[in-house]
Amino acid sequence: MKTIPNLDEFHGTTQYHYLNFLKNLKFTDGWVYLYEKVGCGWLADIIASVQNIPKIQEHKNFIIWRIEVKDSKGIISAYWDCEEKGNYSVKKQLYTQKVDYTDFPEGTFEWYQCNGVVMLKGEY
Repeated sequence: MKTIPNLDEFHGTTQYHYLNFLKNLKFTDGWVYLYEKVGCGWLADIIASVQNIPKIQEHKNFIIWRIEVKDSKGIISAYWDCEEKGNYSVKKQLYTQKVDYTDFPEGTFEWYQCNGVVMLKGEY
């Protein structure tokens, strides 16, 4: 069973990387580390493929992404803001997609997108 690696060491980035076929987003060192350890290239492709959705375009200066995985099924969501204590509102949801099967680690994992750069929370 896969687990999320320790990502605490990532604060900022030394360079930006292109991980998706569209080359429309840059990814930080920390996200590349996650990509390599967990094997989530498909997730980078999903993020890249929805960049032209009007709601995503409208809030591209800051987006909170999250994946929730349980029993090898996932939900990927994007939000433009978070309400108090980490509770998300459907009103602030920009995108959601169900994934019928994933080997991404169980649980909830969040990261940010800021002006075309996808990063771990600690790299913001």
